[in-house]
Amino acid sequence: MRRTGNHLAATVALLLAAPALAADAPVVTQDLDRTEVGTDDIFVLTVRAIDAPAGSSLQLPDVPTVETIGTSRGVQSSIRFGGGGPRVQQISTLTVRMRALKPGRLVLPPAELHASSGVFRSQPVSLMVKPGHVPDPGGGSRARPDPLGTSPFGDDDENPFDVFRRRQQAAGERDLFLRGELDKKEVYQGEQATLSLWIYARVDLSRVDAVTMPRLDGFWTEDVDTPKELSGETRTVDGVPYRAYLLRRLALFPVKSGPREIGPVEADITTGFLFAGRREHRASQPLTLKVKPLPPGAPAGFQPSAVGAWALSADLTSVRTELGTPVTLRLTVEGRGNVKDLVLPRPVVPPALKLYEPTSTDKTSTVRGRIQGRRTQEFLVLPQQTGTFEIPSLELAYFDPETQRYERSRTGPLTLTVVPGTGASALAAASGRTEEPAARNVLNAGALRPLRVQAVLDRPPPPWRRGWFLALMALPPLAFVGALAGQAVQRHRARSDPRGERRRREQRARARLAALRTSGQGIDDAVFSAEVDGAVAELLSLRLGSPVTGLTRETLRARLAAAGAPPELQARVARIQDSCDEVRFAPGAARMDRAAVLADAEALAGSWEGG
Repeated sequence: MRRTGNHLAATVALLLAAPALAADAPVVTQDLDRTEVGTDDIFVLTVRAIDAPAGSSLQLPDVPTVETIGTSRGVQSSIRFGGGGPRVQQISTLTVRMRALKPGRLVLPPAELHASSGVFRSQPVSLMVKPGHVPDPGGGSRARPDPLGTSPFGDDDENPFDVFRRRQQAAGERDLFLRGELDKKEVYQGEQATLSLWIYARVDLSRVDAVTMPRLDGFWTEDVDTPKELSGETRTVDGVPYRAYLLRRLALFPVKSGPREIGPVEADITTGFLFAGRREHRASQPLTLKVKPLPPGAPAGFQPSAVGAWALSADLTSVRTELGTPVTLRLTVEGRGNVKDLVLPRPVVPPALKLYEPTSTDKTSTVRGRIQGRRTQEFLVLPQQTGTFEIPSLELAYFDPETQRYERSRTGPLTLTVVPGTGASALAAASGRTEEPAARNVLNAGALRPLRVQAVLDRPPPPWRRGWFLALMALPPLAFVGALAGQAVQRHRARSDPRGERRRREQRARARLAALRTSGQGIDDAVFSAEVDGAVAELLSLRLGSPVTGLTRETLRARLAAAGAPPELQARVARIQDSCDEVRFAPGAARMDRAAVLADAEALAGSWEGG
């Protein structure tokens, strides 16, 4: 039978009011998610320290035959009921993702908990390592033992501390992970496969940085989508709802056939808010893409990069020109596929036309996740004889992966008419060839010119033709440009001045607090505490000179003391932490005293003049 709301509230009150009992001796355990792995597999070692004292740390001895892929740390809490009443038990967790480097029996030495009272060790664990890949009998979803022990609540009862415990486990691997997805399992060589990288989370995300992409050897890559801001959508994995955030989407064009490996993507993810924030390192699973070779029977002139669906066209800027006046031959190919790796056919022109090397222009776009584009090549054609000349048609052979057939795209022939020019060019056209530049100069020099008589009057030039007049006219524009440049330099200095940036950030933080005092009554305690949390985090980061997100209370208190913060200010910070944590972890408790929290935050903003 489900407990009533009064019973639930009484249990929460009992937890919050229970005195802290003397801590037992720490107990350190470690276990593996698998008993048999391959040298290509990743296994997970979980180390737990029960009743770990403050300031202690979990450490693992070095094992030369093991490679560490990633680590994460967390803190769990449980309620223990005994003869002395309920007691909150803290469990520190260290999760390490590993890969064995050679086959054989692998023995991992005991994990160590270093505390002021001594060093506490766990038992060693072992597993069998085989060459290559060994399938996981549990399908990667084996349940791990519950370090918190048996819950005092029945299977049909609702545990009132589940929310509190999940908050403490906000960065657990099952609540936050990276996942790579391919839209196709197999493609042809040169065909597009789309790789999407997602963050799946059941916790709040603050930021993502230090993203390390794998080496994509054997692929031509194009960026499809890289969001500037994380925007989540709801997805369900194994029956569990998650918020999925797109990290990056890439178009992959394999240049070689055979199985192609795509390594994991790694990233540092910060979750939570100021005093509950955590920085976690996550890595996605490796992927394999099967790349099929192009089928036999390719037509003559086919290039392996011509995979997709393409249409080729050709045109002249003018079908009629004078001798010695060039025209432009434009080739355009447009369609779906990797346009930047496409090779266009080269036109063949008659000997009377001189063809110069082309200039190329590429334009790509993305339609429903598929890369499309257009490549334009422009050839300069210079006529060297008069007459009518035909430029033969061109053909582009390509492989269409949708129809799985080789196709051809053809252009029609082009005709160019060259007529004699004027002057010396006409003389050369009569003999059937174009004159050389030296001959053209001789003809021009020998031509008769009419006599011209010009009277020159002896009078001074007007003022606007004197040098000083131009310099005088240039002074106002130069002065205006100088004033604009000076203002730009001043604005740049103001933006790059760290003191000015700090003052602006402090003003924004104070403005957030002032807005809460004037209009904060219309929001609930959770939103109110998050706003106060963010403003206080900004102020402390500015005063201490480094971010404070993710710091423990002890570390933050030590930094405040080292920075010369008075005890009164440290006490205000502690009271703000207590109020925000009470709203975050005990939402059923009494309503927050907003006036007192705001008073402490505003006093913090205006009293301490730290570094």
